[in-house]
Amino acid sequence: MEIKNFGAQLLTMPEIFADNYFVIPDYQRGYAWDEKQVQDLLQDLDHLIDDGISQKHYTGTLVLSHEGRPDRFNVVDGQQRLTTLVILAKAIFDELPKNEKSRIEGLYIRRGKLGSAEHVLTLNSDTRRFFENVILDDRPKSSEPSRLESHDRLVKAWKIIRKWVQKRIKSKTAIEKILLTLESDMGFIVFAPKEDAETGVMFEVINNRGKDLSELEKIKNYLIYCSVKLDAAKLRENIDSDWSDILNYLHAANKTADSDENSFLRYCMAVHFGLSKTDSQHGYIELKKLLVLDQAIRTDDSRNAAVKAIMSFVEFLKNASHWYARLYGQVHQGLSAELVQVLDQIRGQDRQASIMPLFLALVVKNHALDGNLERLLRLLETLNFRVYIARNMTSRNDSGQAELFRYASAYYHDRLIENLDVSAEIEGVDSEDKALEIQLLEFIFWNAPESEFLGSFMLREGEMDDFYQWNGLRYFLMNYEQHLQPNKTIRIDRILKARKEGKSNDYLSIEHLWATRNRAEEGQNVRPVDKHERRRLGNFVLLELRLNIQGDCDDLEAKSTRYLEGLNGEAGTDLQHVKEAVSAAQKSIKKRQDKKRLKNFYLELYREINDRNEARYKKFAAQRWSLAQYLGYNEIKAAYEEDEE
Repeated sequence: MEIKNFGAQLLTMPEIFADNYFVIPDYQRGYAWDEKQVQDLLQDLDHLIDDGISQKHYTGTLVLSHEGRPDRFNVVDGQQRLTTLVILAKAIFDELPKNEKSRIEGLYIRRGKLGSAEHVLTLNSDTRRFFENVILDDRPKSSEPSRLESHDRLVKAWKIIRKWVQKRIKSKTAIEKILLTLESDMGFIVFAPKEDAETGVMFEVINNRGKDLSELEKIKNYLIYCSVKLDAAKLRENIDSDWSDILNYLHAANKTADSDENSFLRYCMAVHFGLSKTDSQHGYIELKKLLVLDQAIRTDDSRNAAVKAIMSFVEFLKNASHWYARLYGQVHQGLSAELVQVLDQIRGQDRQASIMPLFLALVVKNHALDGNLERLLRLLETLNFRVYIARNMTSRNDSGQAELFRYASAYYHDRLIENLDVSAEIEGVDSEDKALEIQLLEFIFWNAPESEFLGSFMLREGEMDDFYQWNGLRYFLMNYEQHLQPNKTIRIDRILKARKEGKSNDYLSIEHLWATRNRAEEGQNVRPVDKHERRRLGNFVLLELRLNIQGDCDDLEAKSTRYLEGLNGEAGTDLQHVKEAVSAAQKSIKKRQDKKRLKNFYLELYREINDRNEARYKKFAAQRWSLAQYLGYNEIKAAYEEDEE
């Protein structure tokens, strides 16, 4: 098709594809269509087939640019639709008689002799190989494992489309009819501006058309655009290569949703560029302010400075994404057992947003992976638990975030010690690590002091909170279990699974020792004083799901035997804190047997159990999340107590 006819009329697929090749540039995202977009396209085809419409149906717009050869075009906009249509052509190709396959293969899939054939559509470097091998060339998925979300989306689209074609055939729609409708009735508007004159315009089109891009995708586009304007070919290659690693690491971390990518970018921007909590939420806009191309291209010095700045930022993103894979994806190669343990603990916490810039600053800066990194990460885990997870410590989930974001950037850029501002004179602060330790210690004291922290595990009389609703309950109890069995590997994942995942023995749920409906029919367990006891921390344990679903509203006397000894061939619990709680409860029950007929028997029994369990829990919390081992503890504690007076 002659270039002059692009944009003049609705073009059919054969007119667009004839003798042309299409390339998805690396600055474009991978395949991003969800099931809805694929189904919408197929629904359009359903209507065209069933309604017998003879005129062309507008299907979409393609924006193309020359890629060096007169028959080769970069796809600036419309890549998702174009990729989906090629997948559809492949599904139709598979169902055609042998004598009709060659035209479809040569028009939409690949051209040339066996061994040197060239694919008509070439995706970006992240998805190219997977698309060609698994989707177009029918190689088993095991030979080309899915590494990215875009790979998974390609497979899902392929399955949906293949199922649709086969369903159509079963409903007596001839495969030739499907192909005729695709090639004759679907029309496209195609624009092909000259890339050298319209690069800036096309860049903005990429970022503002179609399905919304994540901030991370916009950042990649802008950095590649910068490399073109700066005439930095090597930088362009490095961005492509490093970005592939970034996406692989985020995929390993299972952090590929737009919201996850945006959060990741936000944390990186806060650390690397020192952006505030607010500004870091607008990474793409802020990066354009930081890397102003009109200024960067004025002199060789400004150009070189811009290239170095981009290389440094991309390197930080790659290192940060690697640690994301280590934290969330458990890619632990090369890490000590002690470091793996603290990573698992941070991963097990139900919220990490406030500490993530500090986490990334610590791990990216400390390549030595020594004991000091482990020490600082443990302090970070303690801060997160005491300030953001412990009950009622802060009025909002993001209280103090801005301060922690500032610490992260100052520490990473070796500016924390010079700006250290603590309320106590502390000797020996001669490194950024020590300065950070002191700064975080003071932050914890002023936001979660000892008395308030330990008091958070107790339910005051008349207080309406319910520890069952506390988001940190499973994490707290799992840590207590680890404390009781220090020589046994206690997998934190058992509190991270959804109930539907894994076997019932792998999932640990929360169990009320005094259940909500236990003895309610007899008029017990329904008074405000009873409800208060049910809501206390001491009334809860973690329990294997297989045991929790058996008679969960029974008296504790019956449940305790089942928990310790098992029932109907099921073994008893493996959890030491459950054994500890129910063994002590059995002694209390035996001691009180002669009082069983008294009105308040169960209330007093469970109050005794709660008191005993809470004393254990509180003692454990004081030890587990203690600050006494950190630099400046005594001085900062004294300063805080003096300020309180």
